[in-house]
Amino acid sequence: MLGTHDGMTRAYALGRGSDQVAKLKGCKHAHFAWQAPPGCPESLPLYLLERGDARQLATQLSCRQDIAGDGAFSLGMLAEYQASLVARGPWFYRRLFWEAGAIGQVLYLEAEAAGVRSTGIGCFFDDPVHQVFGLKDLAFQSLYHFTVGGYVDDPRLTTLPPYEAASKVPLATPEVVLHSRPQDLKQ
Repeated sequence: MLGTHDGMTRAYALGRGSDQVAKLKGCKHAHFAWQAPPGCPESLPLYLLERGDARQLATQLSCRQDIAGDGAFSLGMLAEYQASLVARGPWFYRRLFWEAGAIGQVLYLEAEAAGVRSTGIGCFFDDPVHQVFGLKDLAFQSLYHFTVGGYVDDPRLTTLPPYEAASKVPLATPEVVLHSRPQDLKQ
């Protein structure tokens, strides 16, 4: 995770538990600090990795999308990859993405509740992400990126009322549906 605090951008790691943190420490660059930020609850496995301005790096890693470097913070979700697939089988690949999507959904909701905006970033360069953090094998894989920050209107996007197209289609009555054969319905 790359975040800005007191005008300084910092790189952080947030683990889902102490065992994941230990595995991440073993895979990432040795020069990372792994210090709990001041005031961080001991129960939250959040660690400061490195200080410095990482806004340009965040933008570059996310396919040069400015939203990654301009927000309050951006993050990449890493999954314990190879061991999960070996232990559970190929079907678990989709589950890893499902979990990343569920975490993204919580981030969307929490950002809205806090009065800011957020978005998933579907395009990112996973090999450079791995290089930046020192990941050399398939133990961890970058699955999904996300950013949170203030709202900026994008005139390229269009917002329509919900179900606008559906409101123009006449609805069939239950009697017509129950007593019709597919060949009797008009196209």
